Amino acid sequence: MSYNSNGHEITVNFPVDSISINKTSIAFTDRQGKNKQTFSKRTEALKFVKWLISANK
Repeated sequence: MSYNSNGHEITVNFPVDSISINKTSIAFTDRQGKNKQTFSKRTEALKFVKWLISANK
């Protein structure tokens, strides 16, 4: 699945095994391995985490 944020597409290969949050950076481990995404605003990062959690069910 893909997530669009400010014109950038983030591809996530579910299932997601772990998620780590640090201010505006989100690290997660999916089927392809470890990934890290950095956002310009904390609110954008939190929206991405909410999407990861809800789409991972």
